[in-house]
Amino acid sequence: MSAADALLQDLLSGDATRIHASACRVAVTFDPALLDALAPHADRIEHACAGVTLGGALLANQVHLQSALKRLRYWQAQAGCLCTLTPTYLFFDPRRLIEQGQMRLLSVGDADGGWGECHRVACTQCGQHWQATDREYHYPWWEWKAN
Repeated sequence: MSAADALLQDLLSGDATRIHASACRVAVTFDPALLDALAPHADRIEHACAGVTLGGALLANQVHLQSALKRLRYWQAQAGCLCTLTPTYLFFDPRRLIEQGQMRLLSVGDADGGWGECHRVACTQCGQHWQATDREYHYPWWEWKAN
């Protein structure tokens, strides 16, 4: 079974734990083969997940599913570079994107106000410059702004 088939089965399963884990993976993927395989099923996934409570304490886990669906539909529409979606999902860690080769580090400095780090990066696909600021409340998250 391919990775895409396994993810699709999870997303269609009706099982909140499986849906959550797979949605988190899809929400951050840049894998064209995975996106090509899953994008045509976005409506089917959304329908299968309707009414499934995904839980979450401070932030509803539904945000991961919504981000995954948005990513699949964006890919299907060939709407542009996937980096455009980074500001819409709090969990894009620039350090991980640099490791994956999706972003190139331009500089690291202190965030405004002196708390946290600010990574200035550029997308390796389209060249768009981004500022990703480390934020934290009850969990780590990143604020992304185009430069």
